[in-house]
Amino acid sequence: MVKSNSSSNNTTAVATVSNKRNALANVIVKSLPALSGSDLTYNAEKNLYLTTGYTSAAGNTYFKAIRFSENLAVYLSIGVGYCHTFLNGITLFAWDGTKPRMISQKSFNCHFFNEHDAEEHCVLMLRDFLEGQAKLMGAYVTEKQLLSHSRQMISETYQRRLA
Repeated sequence: MVKSNSSSNNTTAVATVSNKRNALANVIVKSLPALSGSDLTYNAEKNLYLTTGYTSAAGNTYFKAIRFSENLAVYLSIGVGYCHTFLNGITLFAWDGTKPRMISQKSFNCHFFNEHDAEEHCVLMLRDFLEGQAKLMGAYVTEKQLLSHSRQMISETYQRRLA
């Protein structure tokens, strides 16, 4: 009679997934504060990291909301006024080995914050970057392909990375 080793295999698979999560958490803790210049807190409800905010003399609070995937980091610069929350800017980083490389940046003036709108801006910024890279390489990629791939890559930054 052959005894099944599935319990051992399941334990090994769970340990491997756990090790990958711990490694990813370690990378985040070590790299993102250096990129943001401040301490980070994790907001599980929104599945993002928040930098420590500062309050201006006018009473407005400013901070960054950070989302990431294995390929990208998305920084949203946010300002909270007395009445509205504003999106002040978006910066996209791509991981270049172990270091981030800024691939796109956009500033806004008096732009009301909306999560869906911010995500759509990220998609379009990434699409524009990829379109530029395709042109540099002499490759033809359709608008539909660029948008689809950009949407997929940005949506990965919204997926829960830590349990």
